[in-house]
Amino acid sequence: MSFLALGQPWMARFLWIAAVALAWAWGPGQALAGDLAASGAAGLIEKQVLVRERIGLLQWPVLTWLERALPYLLTALAASGLAVFAWSWRRWRRRSSFFARLRRSTRGWRESDARFQALYEQAALGVVQVDTASLRIMAVNQRYCAMSGYSAQELHQRKALDLSIPEDREHSAQLLHALVSGQIKAIHGEHSLLRKDGQTVWVEVNISVVGQRPRMLLALVQDISERKRLQQIQQQGHRQLRHLMQRLPVGLVMERNDGRFAYWNDEFLRIAGNPQAPDTHSQQWWSRVFANEAQRKRAMLRWEDAKARVRARAVTVHNGDAPPPDTYTIAAQELSFHGADGTRRTVSMSGVLLDDGCLMVLQDQSQRKAAEDEARRLAFYDPLTALPNRRLLMDRLQQALSSCQRRQHWGGVLLLDIDNFKAFNETMGLEHGDALLQELSQRLGHRMGAGVTVARQGGDDFVIVLDDLGADAVAAATYLEKQAQRVLALVREPLTVAGTPRQVTASLGLSLFGAEPVTASAKPLSAKEVLRRAEMAMYQAKNQGRNAAQFFDPTLQAALQERRSLEQEMRTGLAQRQFELFYQPQVEHGQVVGAEGLLRWRHPRRGFVSPGEFIALAEETGLIVELGEWVLHAACRQLAAWARHPRLAQLTLAINVSAKQFYRPEFVQQVLRALAEHGADPRLLKLELTESLLLSDVDNTIAKMAQLQVHGIGFSLDDFGTGYSSLAYLKRLPLNQLKIDRSFVHDVLTDPNDAAIARTIVALANSLGLRVMAEGVETQAQCQFLEVIGCFAWQGYLMSAPVPVAQFEELVLRGSTLALAAPARSHAQCSLAFPDPNAAQ
Repeated sequence: MSFLALGQPWMARFLWIAAVALAWAWGPGQALAGDLAASGAAGLIEKQVLVRERIGLLQWPVLTWLERALPYLLTALAASGLAVFAWSWRRWRRRSSFFARLRRSTRGWRESDARFQALYEQAALGVVQVDTASLRIMAVNQRYCAMSGYSAQELHQRKALDLSIPEDREHSAQLLHALVSGQIKAIHGEHSLLRKDGQTVWVEVNISVVGQRPRMLLALVQDISERKRLQQIQQQGHRQLRHLMQRLPVGLVMERNDGRFAYWNDEFLRIAGNPQAPDTHSQQWWSRVFANEAQRKRAMLRWEDAKARVRARAVTVHNGDAPPPDTYTIAAQELSFHGADGTRRTVSMSGVLLDDGCLMVLQDQSQRKAAEDEARRLAFYDPLTALPNRRLLMDRLQQALSSCQRRQHWGGVLLLDIDNFKAFNETMGLEHGDALLQELSQRLGHRMGAGVTVARQGGDDFVIVLDDLGADAVAAATYLEKQAQRVLALVREPLTVAGTPRQVTASLGLSLFGAEPVTASAKPLSAKEVLRRAEMAMYQAKNQGRNAAQFFDPTLQAALQERRSLEQEMRTGLAQRQFELFYQPQVEHGQVVGAEGLLRWRHPRRGFVSPGEFIALAEETGLIVELGEWVLHAACRQLAAWARHPRLAQLTLAINVSAKQFYRPEFVQQVLRALAEHGADPRLLKLELTESLLLSDVDNTIAKMAQLQVHGIGFSLDDFGTGYSSLAYLKRLPLNQLKIDRSFVHDVLTDPNDAAIARTIVALANSLGLRVMAEGVETQAQCQFLEVIGCFAWQGYLMSAPVPVAQFEELVLRGSTLALAAPARSHAQCSLAFPDPNAAQ
């Protein structure tokens, strides 16, 4: 049977393909393939026929079982070959794809490993691989090398614990052991890394176990030194802030929104807290500092209202806009409450509103209040007597004056001045004087009653103001006089000063004010004018013998105005050189040996003003110092002028020196400078001092006199016998001359007492080795008496009145002398030869 005859198309196709393959397997198949390739398309059909013929040769007419089975075998063999070929092809394709994938995977792994290695080396964190068994460092990156200061090779030779600071190594070893043993999963914390140079670096470490075999420790290390430094700065700032808050001079307490206290400083505890048991809640604190419930509620309500206003103000601030500085500030409130020590304090309480509460600020105002009270006391009260001082007196007096003028009522002022208080101070000392003033002020303050102002104006002057004496002037004056007599009686009562009873008197000046009519031309009465009137009345009381009260007299006001005008004119006259020296000759043994320079004022409108009118005023106003300096220079200038004239060169010149001028520190230099400036001979200058000058400071007086006496300047004690001279002082003072006062010379011939005093003075001067001169000699009889008792030097109108320098020089040059006759029994006669006045002119 032929296989081609089988009715299976697929089988026919398969057998055909197998036959072709077999034909190809045989040698002729190769030739056929070559022929097919060599021949062209033209011989293709012929070749196909040839192949078919060859295939047809397989069809034998008689077939055995082997022959019949052979096609099947060949088919199976071909199929097997094809199957083997297909399997081999698929396997080759698979292996080719696997190796391609393997090559791609290897290349990717290498690239990934390169990227990982680059990332590993360039990471911002330090990376360390540590062996779990030996804890030796296996691998590190460059960042860790930079942090530690070691190279990678140096680190490979070290253990991980070698880079821990000594005090942390034991704890770090325990943590690593727990990590390796599985007790903990990882290590995370901050540690100190010990660098190669010995410095420490703060690092944050994350360590975990990686891998299975071998297991390793992987540590990620981050340098946190800068963060630690900032934290330390912040912590230090917090400590400094807390320290500063503790040292602030204000109390601070942080109140949370729930009312609890979160913080307070020591000053808060001192001002309003309780150091033994600090308050922890605001309600507790308010209850303690305000024991009175009503006061506590008012204070708390004020504080809560202030906080509510601040909250409302904060809400109105627009978003994005910078709030004003005081948006969250609670304005200060002044409260007065008791502290833990029981002291009542005035406290200024303010605050700052915060999101989670309120910062309360308490400032103790006690010292400020005390300082204000002290400043007010010093400004308005006398520190010695605690009475109102002149400033407060003027304020109260002006108020009383305005009130009386408005109501047309009368008021009154009593100005009290203690009699002889200066002498009391000099005798008993300033401390006893102050004690006397304090005792007297307390007596006046307590005894005058309420509603009466008793003030100390200054020194020993006290002022009493009575502001409601009624509308009747006579009744007001009568009441004021009664009060004055009452005050005099209070002053006369014995006072205890330093444990010793003392008794003093006072002079009072009284002045009414208020309802007097005010004319259009007259100025309204002021407080100063009221006091001025009382002062004038007080001086009038002193002139009448002290220990008395005197009402103001309008004529005194005119005299006071005259004194003010005279003082101003005197200052003008000194500036315009209206003053000049007159010279009164001083005679000794009948010859003019010198003169006394006496100050005269040639007023352009009044003519010559008597020294009695302006010398006392100059002493009171202090202008005597300037006048004395002018007299000193005028005398030195005149001595220098006389030195150029042969007959005048030996004349001495005496000038008076006031106490105020003498006690100035520069007085000695002032005298020597004047002598040197004008070229005068110091031996011809004589300074006349009064006895009152010697009582103030004897040692200082003696020292200054000795300094000037070294240069040849002489000293004369003027008006001797009228003061309080002590023989002990006379013995110590470097005097050259005593002058008998004119009051003794005037009645020396008629009053035995004056004659005895004159003899005593002359004898005293002789015993002390001093020269003596008499003043005010006006008659020849007086002159003769003085010569009998041994006083041969004198000055007075018997020789000449004080005259200008030209007349004095003419008097001397024309030889006016005293002709002495021989003594007749016990008396001596003396006569004067005066120049002819007409000839002198």
